[in-house]
This record gives sequence, structure tokens and C-alpha cells, in this order.
Amino acid sequence: MPEFPRTNRRFVLCSRPIGLPDDDSFEIETIEVAPPSGEELLIRVLIVALSPWQNQRLKDFKNYTNPFRIGELIDCDVLGQVIAGTAGNFAPGILVTGRLGWQEFAIARPEQLTAVTGEFADTLWLTALSSPGLTAYCAMDLFGRPMPGQTLVVTSAAGAVGGYAVQLGKMAGMRVVGIAGGREKCALVTERLGAHICLDHRQPVLSERLGEACPEGVHLLFDTVGGRTADTVFEHLAKHATVLIIGRTAANNSDRPDLDPVNMRQLWAREASIHCFSRYSYPERWAFARERMMQLCRDGAIHAVEQLVEGFERTPSALRDMLAGKYMGKVLVRYAHADK
Repeated sequence: MPEFPRTNRRFVLCSRPIGLPDDDSFEIETIEVAPPSGEELLIRVLIVALSPWQNQRLKDFKNYTNPFRIGELIDCDVLGQVIAGTAGNFAPGILVTGRLGWQEFAIARPEQLTAVTGEFADTLWLTALSSPGLTAYCAMDLFGRPMPGQTLVVTSAAGAVGGYAVQLGKMAGMRVVGIAGGREKCALVTERLGAHICLDHRQPVLSERLGEACPEGVHLLFDTVGGRTADTVFEHLAKHATVLIIGRTAANNSDRPDLDPVNMRQLWAREASIHCFSRYSYPERWAFARERMMQLCRDGAIHAVEQLVEGFERTPSALRDMLAGKYMGKVLVRYAHADK
């Protein structure tokens, strides 16, 4: 193992962004690294995962989780390596995942960590086998109940969570219609993820094109976007359709939720069932979902889509670019490589 680090760099919030965050929203804080004591472990952070909820927490308004405080470390899931300390089943050299944030080193206890095996690629532990894949699996398993022959529509189908919903729906025998932004993303959704068709929401007459793609109506909507895109899909729901609200990024990142349109008239007219899903409410389902996703990965039935950005300093710009829709799949930032 390398020599013990003396300092740790970490990103903290220094000002709240109005729209998308920029470099001025964050400050790099340098602190001393203390040796782990007792049941503590020192972790070198190798890769951090970026998510839309991080931007939501940068803003100071009521949401499903508390906002970051000024001066607080930016939180996220990471892949790391134990470099000092022995506790529980962990010892130096072991790879782990945990919610340790945008920093180069972290002190953690065994209960905060999950050991990583060499069976899967490192990045898979932050994609298919972490929040994106497990969110899609749990939501579909608990509330989606996909039925062969029915039509599934997935918004943000090239996104970190939506891409797995597309694949799970296709495996269940559904007709899968994706919605994404841009020709490249739509091609990914059909050619790699297996959707029957993908509609570009940036092009005109989305409602007309959606009606042609779903002649029998939409039986299941897997929505992470909300806003006008979701409202357009509501116009084409089949009778007794199921709507899974996994997120509403069009509104969740805004301090004016009153401007978020919701086409309740169509939801009522179709007698649709609406299920709002947050992964934080179902921790008891996580282990089961991970085992199922592991088997699908072993079978080659699931494809992970990710964008890996190199460099600690590029974390804020990578978050901004992700929120602006410049990436496909899960966005990861590499801070370091594991020591052999």
C-alpha cells in the first residue's frame, strides 16, 4: 500500500446556484488526514457517482431530502479502497462502496460500507448494482408489474435509471417506447438497450408521434422527468394505466414547483394508478434487487451505460454537464486508481 496521506481535498458548498451549478458554487477545502481509530477505516476514494438529486440539495427549498448546508461536503455514492485500519471484514486493499462524498479520502465504519468483489467491473458497482439499477428494479418489481404485450413508456430513456427500466420492460415482454433528447440518445435506446422505438422530445409534435407509437395507449409509464414531457404522455394513457413517478427533475430542481404542470384531467379520465417511488423508503428490498441484477449481469442480459470523466477538479463541471443533458447513462468521475 502507498504511504499514509497527509492531506485530504474535498468539495464543499460555498454558494447556492440559481440555475445549474458552476465552479463558483463549490470550494475545495484541504484538511489533515487523521489515522483511523477503533472500528474506523481510511478509504481512498477512486470513483464518485453524480446524480440529479445532488443539484436539488444545492438549493435551499423544501424537497424530499434536506439541502446541503453552506460549508458541507457534497454527498454521493463512491467506489473506494481501504488503505488503513482493520474492522469487521475489512482490511487494507479491499474495494468498497459507500456514501462518502466528493473527497479524496474518507473515514468510515464497517456498517457504512459494502465490500466489492472482483466478479464485476468496478464501475458496475456504481451503475447496475447501485442506485440506478436497483431503483429501476425495485420500482418495476413493487409497483410496475410489467405485463407481456402491454406498452411501456420510459422518459429519460438514455438516463442512468431510465436505461435499466427500458431493459427490464423488454425482458418482461412489453412493447417499450423510450423518450430521450437527441438523435444519438435515441439510437442508444433502440440499438443498445432494445426499445422498440425512441422518440426525440426535442422534435415537434411529440404528442402526435407518441400516439402513433402507442396505438393501444400507454399501459405503464416509468417517469423520471415530469414537466411537459410527462403531461404529454398522460394524454395517451390506456384505461387503468399505471404511472410510476421515480422523479420529476423538470420540477425538483426548481424553486417554483407551482409552475410544474400536471395533467390531472387525463390521469382522472383514464382512472390511472399513480405510485410515487423513492428508493430511500425500501432499504429492505435492496439486497434482493442487487442479487437479481447480479444474475442478469452474469447472464449478459443487462447493459450498463456510463460516462467516466477523469479528474477530481472536473467534478463540478461534470455535474453541470450531466444536468444539461450532455451525457448518456450514469456519470462517474475518477479520482484515483486502485492499488494492486
